[in-house]
Amino acid sequence: MRAGLGAAAAIGATAAATPAAAQAYGEWMSDVSNYEATVDYTGQESVAVAVGVGENGVLFDPPAILVDPGTTVTWEWTGEGGQHNVVHQPEGEDGDPAFESGLKEEEGATFEQTFEEEITFRYYCNSHRGAGMKGVVAVGSAEDELVDPDPSGGPLTTSDLLVLAAAVALGIALVIAVVAAADSPGGDRSV
Repeated sequence: MRAGLGAAAAIGATAAATPAAAQAYGEWMSDVSNYEATVDYTGQESVAVAVGVGENGVLFDPPAILVDPGTTVTWEWTGEGGQHNVVHQPEGEDGDPAFESGLKEEEGATFEQTFEEEITFRYYCNSHRGAGMKGVVAVGSAEDELVDPDPSGGPLTTSDLLVLAAAVALGIALVIAVVAAADSPGGDRSV
């Protein structure tokens, strides 16, 4: 069964990382604007991560995931934000990346990696690392707050909740405007 690609990919995530969340993974995620916690995908054989989400198309979604050993993660390009790649950040300055995709731009392009070793893999987009386009695949365990994915396959972020609240407020305002117009002199009360 495949999981991932949250609602934030559709509307763009702009929430700032919370102070507590910024401490996770040695502050690797401190400048990742859509990071709030690690999404728990344990029990899944495969997980999808969107490449090129957010307001400017320079984020991964979800940015931090927890998986079991043997899980395949597929990064799927949205076609937004220009060319992106997925590059593992090895521990230490001289290490070689455990995985690295080529630069891709077209919507629907993919890159897969199966994770067997129980460690934390930090990764980034080489072109947009300075913009906070970074992520984490934690294998086996994570020293972070865990959240369950929503039924649509991704976590509900602060941005998702803000959009929902704005939609509800707009609906209420429209109802009030219609009622006020109907009650005004000359208003049509047949509404």
